[in-house]
Amino acid sequence: MIHQYINNGYYIVLDVNSGSVHSTDALLYDVVEALAPNVPDMEHPAPLTEDQKSCVFNTLSSRYTEEDLLDALSDVQELIDAEELFTADIYKDYVADFKKRQTVVKALCLHIAHDCNLACRYCFAEEGEYHGRRALMSFEVGKKALDFLIANSGNRINLEVDFFGGEPLMNWNVVKELVEYGRSQEKEHNKKFRFTLTTNGVLLNDEIMDFCNKEMSNVVLSLD
Repeated sequence: MIHQYINNGYYIVLDVNSGSVHSTDALLYDVVEALAPNVPDMEHPAPLTEDQKSCVFNTLSSRYTEEDLLDALSDVQELIDAEELFTADIYKDYVADFKKRQTVVKALCLHIAHDCNLACRYCFAEEGEYHGRRALMSFEVGKKALDFLIANSGNRINLEVDFFGGEPLMNWNVVKELVEYGRSQEKEHNKKFRFTLTTNGVLLNDEIMDFCNKEMSNVVLSLD
């Protein structure tokens, strides 16, 4: 599968199946585009056929010389031989089996607060509202989220939960209650929670920092 695009004057050719990315000139870009509908994904490198080459000449001869097209076709053939262009999808036979696998969830990002004490107008979270309404997550909703994570984590022992917002410290009591609930479930389900917190830091105080030092594996400060 070939994907092509032009960005900031760069001609990009992506061979999706091999993951190869090529920055080309306009000529090679156009030759690949002309070939793409007529060249199947190749299990093994093979020479371009005369019919495939003729298609290129018929499409581009009004824009490029025969010599230039032959040079570009030679470059294409080198990429094919290196298995960097028109390659086969070696994973296609595994897709069906992959879809049958039991879903395993290892981490959650809990938007514990759709609100923020700073509410900057330029924020990606739209002042903490995410184009919605200002609201705080209830303990009941958060508890169901942790129960879902436990139930769908398979045989994974280590689970991760990030308290995010908005500003999660605006809903600090629920954060503490959910950490306490998570810890109460660890032994029963043979799980270990790794809690993290993403905060702008404005509402931090000694009590919160003591709790984070004890219960949070990581605290991320978002600074502007």
